Amino acid sequence: MKQEMSSVDIKYIVEELKSLEGARVDKIYHDGDQIRIKLHVTGEGRKDLIIEAGKRIHLTTYIKEAPQQPSSFTMLLRKYLSGSRLESIDQHDFDRIVKLKIGDYTLIAELFRKGNIILVDKDNIIISAMRYEEFKDRVIRPKHKYKLPPARENPVDISWERFKELISSQEVEIVRALARSLNMGGLYAEEILLRAGIEKTRKANELSEEELKTIFEKMKEVFNSPKKPNIVYKDDTPIDVLPIELKWYEGYEKKFFETFSEALDEYFGRITIESAKLERTKKLQEKKKGLEITLKRQEEMIKGFEKQMQENQEIGDLIYANFTFVENLLKELLKAAGKLGWEEFKKRIEEGKKAGNKVAQMIKNVDPKEKAVTIELEGKKVKLYLNKSIGENAEIYYEKAKKAKHKLEGARKAYEDTLKKIQEIEKLIEEEEKKELSVKKLEKRKKKWFEKFRWFISSEGFLVIGGKDATTNEIVVKRHMTENDLYCHADIYGAPHVVIKDGKKAGEKTIFEACQFAVSMSRAWKDGIYSADAYWADPSQVTKKAPSGEYLGKGAFMVYGKRNWMHGLPLKLAVGIVEYEGEKLPMCGPVDALKAHTDKYIIIRPGRMKKSELVKKIAKIFEKWGYKVDVDDLMQILPPGNGEIVEVVE
Repeated sequence: MKQEMSSVDIKYIVEELKSLEGARVDKIYHDGDQIRIKLHVTGEGRKDLIIEAGKRIHLTTYIKEAPQQPSSFTMLLRKYLSGSRLESIDQHDFDRIVKLKIGDYTLIAELFRKGNIILVDKDNIIISAMRYEEFKDRVIRPKHKYKLPPARENPVDISWERFKELISSQEVEIVRALARSLNMGGLYAEEILLRAGIEKTRKANELSEEELKTIFEKMKEVFNSPKKPNIVYKDDTPIDVLPIELKWYEGYEKKFFETFSEALDEYFGRITIESAKLERTKKLQEKKKGLEITLKRQEEMIKGFEKQMQENQEIGDLIYANFTFVENLLKELLKAAGKLGWEEFKKRIEEGKKAGNKVAQMIKNVDPKEKAVTIELEGKKVKLYLNKSIGENAEIYYEKAKKAKHKLEGARKAYEDTLKKIQEIEKLIEEEEKKELSVKKLEKRKKKWFEKFRWFISSEGFLVIGGKDATTNEIVVKRHMTENDLYCHADIYGAPHVVIKDGKKAGEKTIFEACQFAVSMSRAWKDGIYSADAYWADPSQVTKKAPSGEYLGKGAFMVYGKRNWMHGLPLKLAVGIVEYEGEKLPMCGPVDALKAHTDKYIIIRPGRMKKSELVKKIAKIFEKWGYKVDVDDLMQILPPGNGEIVEVVE
């Protein structure tokens, strides 16, 4: 089962992760060998990038509960990187090394062997690392210059001449020559040779130029294969995750994904969840295992005591069953031993056996010290003490049977206690497994097209959208505003462009609400202003054409002609769950708009409470109402800046 990503995997995932370039670093978490970078991508919202030293890098929806006390490495990464932009993400020379340039710093993820995550400054000087290490040719410690491991050949860019020179000189199997010299790993080396139709065990230096050329061409074919992310299964168990489809796994069950991140997340996420389950019940499982060993030992003891009790009881009964014979034998043997002495008596018994004496042959052992003989009676060996009566001999065995019975009762009680303890632990394990895991999958619903913007449904049922930043402002006006709409804007710098879809059919109430929305979602909220002015206009009046000598930047537009003003609009909004196009959606808009679509809503205005705290409070109220809303989704729909709850209507 695959445990870490290969250089080929990293090539494909880095190409995919380049879509994150420009994202803002929101927060960073560190736990063990993993760091998770919570990013905000314009127009898309939250993205979580997981980096596990020595293993993997991809977007994830499997979120592990953050440690209660952030590590010093966490705090340092937050200090240097939070709020900065991810400017670039690159793989170093087809190696298992990924560089993330964030602001003025670079985060280096080493995904080979044990791995490491290192933060360096613009001069490539190490600021900190997940672990400090010293190697023969490099040191991972603060204030040291970061040195990359020795570079290896890149199979993607290598020329035919260099490939031929490198491979033809090696006296090892061709599969090993490809895997090691070209840093591709065994699986891809096998895939290339399978496609080339060349036996992998042949020596590299014995291959013809034509065969080497075929291998070279198939190698280029593999590394330029169209992306087709998939997880490979064997007997319903995932065994590999790949960015492309391989001939090597022909005939295996496969599950295909839209992105390689999704495939990696599903594959490694399941491993993470299983590990979390095992970790949570590890101590209980170990205790159960110890008790099971004790239980097995107790089972063996019970069987032993049962056997002892039965055998001794049977021998006691056997003595009485042969009362006359045993009594006479005891008398005769005691008499002979007394007359001859025990040593001579023992000697005579041996001689009698050889002579065929039946009584002598019945005696299996003579014990002078205990003045006892062991005889075979009805197939059982019975030890008889010659200085004791037949009753006393029988009582010895009955007493042994009683002791075995007493021990058996104790062993059975101990067995029941152990079994009860195992059952209690199994119940605890079951309860633990039912509890919410420290790792949980973020179930992201597919958002509607307008949710990438600020939006609300007016009290008259019209969709109103607005930009969140320069990029989305540009998109709202250029892509989504038509001649049938109406345009609104607040009279303040840093306000969103707001569009009422099909607004020419809208009434005064919708226009008022859209203008109020425009001022509430503007910088005025952040500045703590309680009222502001706004206007509305026809879409034809809105243009990118700047006055002579001026330049309009991204997200900026000019409005020419008459503006229809609305003065003293209150900065007050409401948040609630509304049903729209068959789905229940969290919506933030003017109070009247919420009132028209739901009976329960929360009225907010500018205030001193941090936005993050306000979001948590609103999320708890929603939860009380039976709605589980992701806090990141709430962050996206609330106005910029701090606020306060004015009223909860329910």
